[in-house]
Amino acid sequence: MKKLLPFFGALALMFTSCSSDDNDASASIKPSKINHIYPDASDNYLTDVKYDGNKLVSETDSDGYNIKYTYTGDVITKKEEFNSSNQLQTTTEYTYANGKLSASLLKQSNREFKSTVAYTYYKIKYTYNADGTVSWADFYVNISTGEEEAGNQTGKYTYKDGNLITSESSFYSQNSTYTYEYDAKNNPSKNITGASLLLDWEETAAANNVVKITLTSSGIVTKSSDASIFSTHTYTYNSDNFPTEDKSYNSEGQLGEVTQFTY
Repeated sequence: MKKLLPFFGALALMFTSCSSDDNDASASIKPSKINHIYPDASDNYLTDVKYDGNKLVSETDSDGYNIKYTYTGDVITKKEEFNSSNQLQTTTEYTYANGKLSASLLKQSNREFKSTVAYTYYKIKYTYNADGTVSWADFYVNISTGEEEAGNQTGKYTYKDGNLITSESSFYSQNSTYTYEYDAKNNPSKNITGASLLLDWEETAAANNVVKITLTSSGIVTKSSDASIFSTHTYTYNSDNFPTEDKSYNSEGQLGEVTQFTY
């Protein structure tokens, strides 16, 4: 099962060039099927997406893996991931304060995040800074006592025009920064209720579609031969300015995946 998250997490953005009728019509546009195509055809799969109105209900891959979502009001409060045998693998619980995500708690079946069995849950807390950035830090949670122990990762998100433009993280002495560039078109998940609040979706919780990602690590460009390019994307759009196809290229300029959207 490939990662489903990148296709869901857009902030609402209405273009002033559109009429009110166009806005009303486009407000219900959401991807119902996502086709993932790889150089090795055996890796290909199709994701079927279900909704209740504009609320995300589930994503199911053609190999049987699926993700289910739970809402409280208009915010997503739980995400459950199941394998092809319908066995629960991970549960992520989201909590909010003042209309913003304050923490995410990951519970993973049959796995401890530390060598001590008691530490099974993994938590990320978010802090909203005066300059508009969002800082985060990770914690391990003792499932018996609820006691939290600070982890070794911290980070910061910087946004502009509804898009994540930098994602900084630090793990021990290793520092990494991802920088994102975008088009001016609609993200496929623009109209999904509550998705834009999930900060752990990072660049996919954006108003637009990422066209280039660069990576620096510990202050040194990771791929110096590519001028730090980590990945690039090219899109084909429909008449409503939603992408129908996303071609993703790796740092060497090789096509890694073609993603096709049906609305």
